[in-house]
Amino acid sequence: MTRKSLPTNITRKLWSQCGGYCQRPDCNKLLFAESGGKNVSLANVAHIIGHGADGPRSEHELAEQIDKDGFDNLIMLCLACHKIIDELQSQYPVEEILTWKTQHAEKISALFTSPKFPDEDHLLQAVNDLLEENRTIFEEYGPYSDLVINSDSGDALETWRLRSLDTLIPNNRKIINLIESSKYKYGYPWEPYKQMLRYKMHADAFQDNCLSDKKISEYKTFPIEFDHFIKAKLGIPTPSIEAIKDEELEFRHNQIQTFIKRFLGNHNYISKLEELNKSTMIVDLLDGRMLKVFVTNTYYFTEHTLDKVTEIDPGIDAIICSCPSGQYAPSAKALCIQKGIGLFMLGEFMGAIRLTGEKYLNYLTSGDRKTRIERLGGAVQALRPAAGTEVYLFGSYLRQKSHNDIDIMIVYKDAAAKAAMIALEAGLRGCTRYEDEALDITIASKDEFAKLRLDQDNLTRAFP
Repeated sequence: MTRKSLPTNITRKLWSQCGGYCQRPDCNKLLFAESGGKNVSLANVAHIIGHGADGPRSEHELAEQIDKDGFDNLIMLCLACHKIIDELQSQYPVEEILTWKTQHAEKISALFTSPKFPDEDHLLQAVNDLLEENRTIFEEYGPYSDLVINSDSGDALETWRLRSLDTLIPNNRKIINLIESSKYKYGYPWEPYKQMLRYKMHADAFQDNCLSDKKISEYKTFPIEFDHFIKAKLGIPTPSIEAIKDEELEFRHNQIQTFIKRFLGNHNYISKLEELNKSTMIVDLLDGRMLKVFVTNTYYFTEHTLDKVTEIDPGIDAIICSCPSGQYAPSAKALCIQKGIGLFMLGEFMGAIRLTGEKYLNYLTSGDRKTRIERLGGAVQALRPAAGTEVYLFGSYLRQKSHNDIDIMIVYKDAAAKAAMIALEAGLRGCTRYEDEALDITIASKDEFAKLRLDQDNLTRAFP
């Protein structure tokens, strides 16, 4: 049975308390690692008292009273520490783990204790300094920066993600703490506090989108008004809000057009590109097809976004999500396939246009396929399967972007290893990497596996 997903507010609070580090005190490992130029999450949300009668520490007196999926029963650990405390549960009682969590949270909180300022101007200067640092990072490394637009690899976006984690998120929290801790010092109501509330909504959404696999549909973008207010309050010359917004929109449009034309302008399957307006273009293909393509810079494209696009132009054939660090919701992809509309990231569009029908609409890049295989391999390795175990992927998960379920084949070496396969299956089903996925797991011996025949033979080994 697939375990229910944790609510966003609980996930947000867990990340906030752990600060991006394992909460076991003799570990404190950063919950992100870089491998092959890509940033990988090592985070595991661990249950202090496990589910079921046989779950870790389930004999504790609180087991029948506590909400197993509530914040108080969860702790953020790395993969290794999660496995250690569950397999050696007698060595790690409930009370000790709760102490880890409390002490770690106190250390993180102490990092953001607000300094003392002689007056309001000095406080707002500190806020402005943090805003300027964030602005500089966004301009240099952000999704619309020259570094990202002109990069041929994914390194620029990885740099943006790292700077988001190690600088932008901590700076956002510092700004919020500085103002919240001073809201009664300079009269009530205090206008900087009121202005900061929209900024706080943005900061929460930004943190969720950086740290959680569950993206926020209506992503709260940076409120220009807050930055403008702080600068005006300090007497720093700044253009009007309207001028700033217009300049930003024009800049993003120009950057997106540069990005699109750079990759599609010389595509050897495109015979002609014609821009109809800032959002729409006609793409003529060598096979005679003509696609009316809508280009959006939405950070996270959802079914709601699709409704807005089709209201603007019901005749759209394809949609390109052009924000290099953006993505689309799986539900939006599935709905577009039903409607016969292609929904793609730019890289997907470049490959998909060579195909037609279902293969075009549901195109899976070789990079995404490789990531899916590596993802399962990493999950299996973390569970330390018995020697001789082999794990395979097959089915629509390796053929299509939008899939029905994940087909997994576990092959055991001999009869002595068969019992361990049940534990491996349970471990995969309980893995947070697949908590929102339907897993179809088959367990077979080596002899059974040798006789296996598949309708569409795309069986691929993920482990070892």
